[in-house]
Amino acid sequence: MYLKSHKTLLISSVLCALQLSLAVFRLVTTNQEWMPAFIGFIYFLVSLVLFGVLVVLIIDLLTEARRTIQGRIINKEGKIIHVLRDDGKLKRYRIIVPEVLESLHAERRVEIVSTNLANIPSRITVME
Repeated sequence: MYLKSHKTLLISSVLCALQLSLAVFRLVTTNQEWMPAFIGFIYFLVSLVLFGVLVVLIIDLLTEARRTIQGRIINKEGKIIHVLRDDGKLKRYRIIVPEVLESLHAERRVEIVSTNLANIPSRITVME
């Protein structure tokens, strides 16, 4: 079941680029006489973090590197499923496609394919 990960990555990239441009614009246009230096430093740090997130999202969008995780669904709460991986770790995944979410039930084995860096699920296969 395909989870539209390219759409999620593209929307997140656009929003991150918009926030980054607003933070840089605010950093450049702010009058240094009226604003304390630590606020300018905070704008700088926010810009660096947003740039890093944008780079990660763009790399995931352009490359086709994916991670495959197999496990068992423990429970489902709203749009979040909890999966117990084969190595014993419990992971949470947010599923935004309603058709896929309805077909997932507790105690089913699944194989989740997610993006490499951002770990956004792109495909879920129910193994019986």
